[in-house]
Amino acid sequence: MKPNISQTEFLSLIGPLRSGEIDRLDFDTTHKRKDGTEYNVSVKLQLFDDGADAVFYAAIRDTTDYQRVEAELRSTATRLDVILGNTTMAVFLMDERQHCVFMNRAAEKLTGYALHETVGRPLHDVIHHTYPDGSPFPLSECAIDRAFPEKAGIQGEEVFVHKDGSFYPVAFTASPIYDNDARVVGTVIEARDISEQKRSEEARQLLMNEVDHRARNVLSIIQSLTRLTRADNLESYKDTLTGRIGALARAQTSLASRRWEGGRLEDVIREELDVLCPKDTVDTQGPEVSLSPEQVQPLSMLLHELATNANKYGACSNGGGRVSVTWTLDDSQVSIQWRETGGPPVVAPTREGFGSSLKANVVRQLGGVITRSWETNGLVVKVAFPVECARATAPKTTD
Repeated sequence: MKPNISQTEFLSLIGPLRSGEIDRLDFDTTHKRKDGTEYNVSVKLQLFDDGADAVFYAAIRDTTDYQRVEAELRSTATRLDVILGNTTMAVFLMDERQHCVFMNRAAEKLTGYALHETVGRPLHDVIHHTYPDGSPFPLSECAIDRAFPEKAGIQGEEVFVHKDGSFYPVAFTASPIYDNDARVVGTVIEARDISEQKRSEEARQLLMNEVDHRARNVLSIIQSLTRLTRADNLESYKDTLTGRIGALARAQTSLASRRWEGGRLEDVIREELDVLCPKDTVDTQGPEVSLSPEQVQPLSMLLHELATNANKYGACSNGGGRVSVTWTLDDSQVSIQWRETGGPPVVAPTREGFGSSLKANVVRQLGGVITRSWETNGLVVKVAFPVECARATAPKTTD
């Protein structure tokens, strides 16, 4: 089993060897046996030189399996490096002292620390040493650290401290590392930032609370409408109640389309007028005004009552009248004027019905005031209330 090298090359390799020394030569070249199979060898040489004669002792060993395993390990290590380097999960390795010996690229991004800044330091002292209120976080209270002494995998949520001093929540898994004798020699920790998850959970909980609040509010209003609506007969009662509930539903739909962030005054006006008054009988004009979520619903109910009266008794009841709705914005105060013309003659009611009470109630919800005038040409209603998120642009006109 001689390696495939020349005698000169072989002598150059052993030339520096002194008497009694042992040297090992690994030959990377592939050799072939008589049967055609390939193998690798290593040669251990020892020189015995008594001054007269020099004798070499050579031990040749087949290293084919060893080099194959070594190549497989290198390949596995390369794949592992690629996985750890590209995964979005932060991975930390701790030794038996719970000192950091490795952190991947995701862990460096998560913590703000480079590996060389953490090597040889307890991970807890680097990114887990303080509670969000600023008080010290003792190692004895660290759930992650207990994975080593308790010899058990632990998972849960904790709050880490970034290098810049900010706090962020993480979900973690901490598991002990065992040697061949089943002794715990370290800990592997996986962690991921769950800040966005926490924000989503909080937003979802707020939304659920808001939906619950609004559902209870709507049901309460419907209950009041059902109990207090008056009519001469059942059919009239059904029509009146259905109309009022419809106005309530339109307000909810408008709010939902804007994710409960409010609405535009013009949209609320148009939505209620379009249901009961022909478009060619309606004129609207006013600047851009944003309403809060709390203002959309009562304003919709108020406009519905006005449009209902116009449809039944006022300008929209005989086909020859018109409804004009204009509004102005002055120092966060909105003033709306509802004017009917061309309809039947109108007179002030002799008694206040539920509709009038409803109008007054919703105006109180808006924090405003309402005035009504039964003029010769038709009804005029003025409503004024404050808005917090108003902004005025050029007036818009539609007819």
